[in-house]
Order: sequence, then structure tokens, then C-alpha cells
Amino acid sequence: MKLASLLSKWKLPALFISIATCALLLAVIFTIHPFVKHQEPNFLTFQELKALSRHPKPGWFLARKLQQFWRTPIISNEAYYRGAKPYRPRDPKLGPYLRLVSWNIEKSYEMQHAISAFSSAQKFESLIDPAKAPRGSSVYQNLLRQREKLANADVIVLQEMDIGVKRSNYIDAARELAKALDMNYTYGAEQLEIDPVYLGLEKINYADGTIDQEATDYYAVDPVQYKGVFGCAVLSRYPIKQVQVFQLKNQAYDWYRGEEPKIGFVEKTRRAGAKTVFKNVMTREMKAGGRIYFRVDLAVPGVPGGTVTIINIHLEIKCQPKGREAQMAEIFSYIKNIKSPTVVVGDFNSAPHDLSPTSAWRVTERLAKNPETWVSVGTSLFLPHALLLNASRLTTRWTKNLQDPTAKNIPVVLPNPVKPLFDMIENYRFNDGGAFDFRGDMIRSISGNDGTLANSNERDLKGFKTTFSVKRPVAVVIGKYRLDWVFVKSFLKDPRDRTGSYRFAPHFGETLEEMNTSLLTPISDHHPNVVDIPFEEPQF
Repeated sequence: MKLASLLSKWKLPALFISIATCALLLAVIFTIHPFVKHQEPNFLTFQELKALSRHPKPGWFLARKLQQFWRTPIISNEAYYRGAKPYRPRDPKLGPYLRLVSWNIEKSYEMQHAISAFSSAQKFESLIDPAKAPRGSSVYQNLLRQREKLANADVIVLQEMDIGVKRSNYIDAARELAKALDMNYTYGAEQLEIDPVYLGLEKINYADGTIDQEATDYYAVDPVQYKGVFGCAVLSRYPIKQVQVFQLKNQAYDWYRGEEPKIGFVEKTRRAGAKTVFKNVMTREMKAGGRIYFRVDLAVPGVPGGTVTIINIHLEIKCQPKGREAQMAEIFSYIKNIKSPTVVVGDFNSAPHDLSPTSAWRVTERLAKNPETWVSVGTSLFLPHALLLNASRLTTRWTKNLQDPTAKNIPVVLPNPVKPLFDMIENYRFNDGGAFDFRGDMIRSISGNDGTLANSNERDLKGFKTTFSVKRPVAVVIGKYRLDWVFVKSFLKDPRDRTGSYRFAPHFGETLEEMNTSLLTPISDHHPNVVDIPFEEPQF
């Protein structure tokens, strides 16, 4: 009886007090530290990377570690806790707005120059080629204007960012840029560079079988510094609320099995041609992992719910367009419930070609399955002047599609294999009815163009301004593509409704090609894109 009496008098109230105290303590902690200050995955050791290179489907322990690695993003809000604030620029017409930059920085080769471009006008000027942009010229002033747009961004979305890879001098690319700009950042790992040559498991041989020691030494890595991580990043002056990252189920190319076999005559010829004509060197790239889903929620005052969502895109390049459509459809399946303003942005690799290793058999098979082949054959067999007709058809198709992956798709006769991806994006609807903005208004586009997507992606005289170039394009346009895109979900139900709201809609999308190509050494084979997104209804 005494025990029961004590429990009834003391234990239950004490329990309630304990619970209340814990809840209060958690509330205080959350108020003081509402965002993750720093987290990162457990990186693989060099020995584990070597094991993965030998066996891409590892045993239970390493498989579990790898799964956790893919699903654990780096998150750093340390800049926020140091007191860093967003620029939140203001324009007489736009009012306060969010400036967003997207850039694929080509395996972080020239990351130090990229850091200079973002962080210092003086350092950027030292990178300019005086033969291309003489100091004081209008071209030179335009480069400084474009660089200033980079420097004033509150959100930077990046692809091909290395951590601990020799080709980029073992830099932790996203961390170093975030540190230089005093920004918060998050990083999602896509792949691990596990080519046996990189890891010292395989020697490079001459044609006669003897070892090419110089080339072998060139690829040799420092096991202490090597992490071999390749991925995407989002830098933000706004704090990072939440991040979700994982490998897509739809991997349109196997970067281990696809790269493993020795290449044949057709692929050797293609690589030799690419090197000779375009100055692009194609080598084996054995990797673990693949393309990812990467969602970043930012705490942004002034928008409903106080959140802006960034979906960082890096679709597969070593596949046909159908493979990218499947990846995009999967990503769309994950974002349907998002109610916040959303920007889907990055490298869509929206080219009509497949850059995976080819062979005589695959070329023959694809030609046989392509309806265009049989149109050409039928024309040649049954119509006079067939050569002229086929040449005219191919020229018309090339001209129609030139620099414009949104050009009309006329199957078999004048196809555009990339168009279905853009149809999918335009026709997509979130569960709240929201759509991506496909509008183009003269007064809201950087080039005064009213064509499709002109507000968010800079258009050119024909199609769009290209964002990618091989080292040496042919006839100015061959070897240049628009691969990088910005799609914004604002407060719009119809993608082309010009009577609808322009609040949180894209404005003045610009491709900063000149500030990349006018340098002594271009920072990347891609050019940065920038877009301004107003928090309030613009007053034009």
C-alpha cells in the first residue's frame, strides 16, 4: 500500500515533469540550432575502393556501407551559424529577387579558376585572354558584367564536382568554393572513380604489350588523398533545411560493365576522329554508382511555407534520349507532392547522340531498327533523284533541330528525338496543379525574345544559346549543344499563360558563354546559366 501510495504521489508527476523538461530542452536546442550544422558520409577507404574495382557488387559489409554512402549527403550550414546572410538583391521592376546560377564544371579540372571567377573580380581579370577581350573594350566590359552576375548569386547549382580525385588535384571542390564565398552547401555523391588504372591495379601497355611507364606513372594516385568521389552540389546563402539524395533506379548506362570490355575498331576510329577533329579525348571511365535524385530544401523567407526546393539534375549522357526520359520520369515521380516553389535545374545532357562505346554490330543493329534508314532505302529504290531528295530531307532536319531541342518532332520524316523530353516537362503537373514555366516574353527575356522558354533559358537567333562546346567546334555550330536547362515551378497552372502570375517566375535567363570562352583557359566545356526569380509580383 505504501509503494502504491508513493507511486501515485510522486512517480507519475515526476514522469510528467521529466517529459516536459525534455520537450522544453529539445525546443530550446532546436531554436538555437534549427538546421544541421555539419554532416558527411563515411567515405570509402582506398582499400575498399580497390576491392570495389575488382568486384563491383561487393559483399554484405561493403555493400551496406556503400548504400549508406549514396544516401548520406554532405550538409554544411556553418556559414549560417557564422552569421552569413543572403544578398537578396532588389530591382526596380522585379522587386526583391532570388538570383540562381547553374554550372557543370567539367570534372573540376579548373576549380581554382572557377573559385577566382566567383569570388574576385581582380583574379578573374587575370584569367582573361587579351587577344579575345582587350582591356577596356566592350567585350571586356561584358565579361566583367557577366562575372558580376555570378558573384551576386544567392543559390549556385553545380555538377561534376570532385572530392579527392587526382585530375582535380584532390580538391574538395564544393567545400572550397563554399568556403571562399562564405556559403552553406550540400553535396550528393553520384559515382566513385574506380578505374583499375587510377587505383594502380592495372598497367598501361604499348601495342606490343610492353608497359608504358610514363603513362602509368601519370595516372598513379596518392592513396592517402584519394577518395574518388564525383557528384553534384548546391551552394546557398539561405540555410539548408533538408536534403534527400539517392541513386536512381533507372540507370541508362552501366559505368563499370559498359567501360570494362576492350574497344574494337569502330570505337577506336570514333575516338581518333573525336581527338583529331574536335580535340576531345575519350578514354575508359570505369565507375561505381550512377545518376542520382538530389533534392535540396532551402529556408527562404517571402515564399509560401518559407521553402524553395532545388532539384539538381545530371542526366545520363551515355545513352539514347529514351534513357534520359526514363530518368526524368522517375525524378518526377518523387516530386509530385512538393507544394513549395521549385526549380528543376542542371545538366540534362539533352543531345540526340549516344556517347557510350560502340561497335560495328551495334551500329548495324541501330540502323536496322531506325525507321529513317528504311525511308532512305525506299526513296533510293523507288523514286528518281533519290540522292537529292534524301540530302534535302537530312539538311532540312538538321536545320530545323539546330540548337533547338524543343523543335517540332515529325517521326520518321523529320524527327527530333530530344523533343519528347521537353514535352514531358511541359505537360507535367504537380499534385497541387502547378506547372513549369515555359513562357517567353520580350520584356522578361535577356535577348528580347518571345520564344518558348525565353524567360528562363537564353535564346539565340536560331534556337537557344548553346551551353556546351567541344574543344574545337566545326563550322561554328557542329559540336555545340544546349545541354543545361532551368525549369521553374511558380504560381502557374498553364505553362504558357501570359495572363498568369509572374511571382516566383523566371526572368532574364542568360547563358554566360563569353566569360568562359574568352579566358586563357576555359573553366569548363559547359557555360554557366543564371536566372532571376522575383519574390513578389513584378511591376513592368
